[in-house]
Amino acid sequence: MNHQPFEVWMFADQALTFEQKRQLQAHLRICSQCAALAEVSLALHSAKVVAPASGFADRFQVRLAAQRKTQRQRNFWGFLILVLSGLGVLLWLTWPVLGMVVNSPAKILSAWLSFLLAFWFSIQALAEAGTVLWRVMPALIPPHIWALITFVFTGWSLLWVLSIWKFARIPQGV
Repeated sequence: MNHQPFEVWMFADQALTFEQKRQLQAHLRICSQCAALAEVSLALHSAKVVAPASGFADRFQVRLAAQRKTQRQRNFWGFLILVLSGLGVLLWLTWPVLGMVVNSPAKILSAWLSFLLAFWFSIQALAEAGTVLWRVMPALIPPHIWALITFVFTGWSLLWVLSIWKFARIPQGV
């Protein structure tokens, strides 16, 4: 049984036509669910609206202002504790470096320079090893393995593109 138009008519604030009233009364006689809804709706509409106690709005505003003040104070102290503890941890972690900088700036400069040089030479060694592998690998791996590697890489790429297309698509209406 379709209850939709009858429920809309019962809860609408607009006047019903004579035909709509007749259909609604006929439906309420045969449908106990809608009859119960109509009874509840009638009880709610006939209920007396009670005004709040005098001064309610003022008391509510005062309590709300006090809660906001307490929340601002709690936020301030929490933020202050967070910042101070973060600065403490940062100072604790950097204390050895700060001591070395204060004692001998030349030591820190030489340490940084040696680090940068080691990093640069490591990158050059990796590039040379990559070049050698690039020249040697095609001869070591059979062609059917290269075809399999290409097939797997193509499948992963296709899966990646399709997932981006599916999840990044903007829905167009309903």
